[in-house]
Amino acid sequence: MNTMFRRSAPRNGEGRSYRTLLRIGRMFDAVRVRMMAIILFAAMPIALIGAVQAWRNYHKTLAAPGYRTDMTLERVNLEIRHEVDDLGSMLRVVGHMALDDEGIRRMLELAQSLTGHHYDQIALVDALGNIVTQVGRTEGAHRLVLDDMPRFQGDVRVSYINGGAESHNLPIAFRVTVATMIGDGSGHLARSGFLTAIMPLSWADRKLRPGDPRLDIVVRDNPVAIWVLNPDGSAAAPLCGDCDWPLMPSAMLLGRVQRIMRNGHDHARGTLPDGAFSLGRVEGGVFVLAATRRNAKERHAVLMFAIALVSSGLLLLTGLLGASKSADVLIVSPLRKLTASVNLWQLGGVYDVRSNWAMPFEVRQLAHAFSKATRRLARHERRLERAAVRQELLLKEMHHRVKNNLQIVASLLNLQAGRITQPAAREEFAQARDRVRALATLHRYLYAEGGLYNLNMQSFVRELCGQIMHAIGEADDGRITLDIQVEDLLMVPDQAVPLALIVTEAVSNTIKYAFPDGARGTLEVGLRQVDRMRACLWIADDGVGMAAGRVRRGNEERSGIGLQLIRGFARQLGGELQMFEENGTRYVLVFVLQQPEPDQDDI
Repeated sequence: MNTMFRRSAPRNGEGRSYRTLLRIGRMFDAVRVRMMAIILFAAMPIALIGAVQAWRNYHKTLAAPGYRTDMTLERVNLEIRHEVDDLGSMLRVVGHMALDDEGIRRMLELAQSLTGHHYDQIALVDALGNIVTQVGRTEGAHRLVLDDMPRFQGDVRVSYINGGAESHNLPIAFRVTVATMIGDGSGHLARSGFLTAIMPLSWADRKLRPGDPRLDIVVRDNPVAIWVLNPDGSAAAPLCGDCDWPLMPSAMLLGRVQRIMRNGHDHARGTLPDGAFSLGRVEGGVFVLAATRRNAKERHAVLMFAIALVSSGLLLLTGLLGASKSADVLIVSPLRKLTASVNLWQLGGVYDVRSNWAMPFEVRQLAHAFSKATRRLARHERRLERAAVRQELLLKEMHHRVKNNLQIVASLLNLQAGRITQPAAREEFAQARDRVRALATLHRYLYAEGGLYNLNMQSFVRELCGQIMHAIGEADDGRITLDIQVEDLLMVPDQAVPLALIVTEAVSNTIKYAFPDGARGTLEVGLRQVDRMRACLWIADDGVGMAAGRVRRGNEERSGIGLQLIRGFARQLGGELQMFEENGTRYVLVFVLQQPEPDQDDI
């Protein structure tokens, strides 16, 4: 069956897949593997439920730092927006007073003092962007450009100021600008202008007043660090300069931020090996980066997830090993003993499996059934052995009696031939005697050698030819040399009988006719196996040939009867007989060889 499957299997990639599936299927032949598979299938739903629940908790733990950084960015944006709104409201209040230049200056000084000089600069700017009056820091003041001017009355324009090339164009402050009308000192509006204030982008802890909500973000033990980025993300500065935050993010984090900004994303969140980060724009278009590490609880949750994962795997492995060992002790070992005992019984040993309570009930039943079956088979085998012995004895006795009877017949024919005076009749009796002796020799071989089902043709043909030579009287002087070329070939008796008669007829005719007047020569008798199914018999001499021998002796009619017998026996063998009369006579017979039956001991 396996051979048939191998022949029908394809030889391409499907054939390799087929062989792989076949090997995998053979793995599940063992009881141990099947039990482990059953345990896996049984534990799989519970393991999947636990794994999904653990993965969800683990995912929430991993996502918690990201949520924290997102909330921090929202807080930063909200605080900057509140501060911008407060500053814009203050500037609008001053602008609605319709004061002249000096009055606006005094109001700006009052606002600066009330805010604790928090703003770097508060200035009045004319319609062309030139500073008319200002309070606060005066160095490095720049005129107001068109992009920083509000588009309509009541609009609050917010932009950021960078620190220049020496600071990698990092944003350092926000500029808040509102439109206003400047009076002429008598309460009338004289011209339009702008009120602008520069709000520093730095949340230093020492500069924030008590009660400022930003103090919750810039506390020293806050796990979230915040940086302000330049427009291309190549440089960063901490939002709080005295909060012990790193001056720069890690190179790996900064590289990821640059890739995100190059792709045009205004907001992104990602995970880090030990935390998470969030990137986003706040009020004024400034990019802010917030990064955090996992806190103690989160690290403990990740550690517990790893421990649970490893422990679950170890427990599952331990369970599988325990199941494998239990299956080996409770099931596989009893089955192995049962198999070994059956194999020993097949080889002729004694089947002996003692069932005990450690065996499963089914295995005990199987062992008990095997015990009953082997006892019955043993009794039946003993009966068959006795019957075979009796049959062999009967066959031997039969062959022995047939051999004796044939020898008696041959002796009677020989005695009767001695009383006949006519040479032709005496020769006919002699030929009949030789044929009977050939059959007697065959039965003697079947009886003596114990080959009741097949016959060794090498020794049989050799003795048969010698017996014929001796009966004709050509065995002593050596006038005719007998060359036997017979292989050690086994043949069934049904084919050995006609073959023996063919050899008898052909050898007798050759001795009588091929070497007349005391001529010397060689008689060759051969038998060999051509292939697994066919055999070839040949009988050849180097005499005068059968035709010449018959003419010289005048026995053409009798020789024709012998040749008819040879051809008849050849047809009985189902073979093809050929005769060649060149430099003597040569008989060649090719026939189908029947396979000998196996000896009874091999069954």
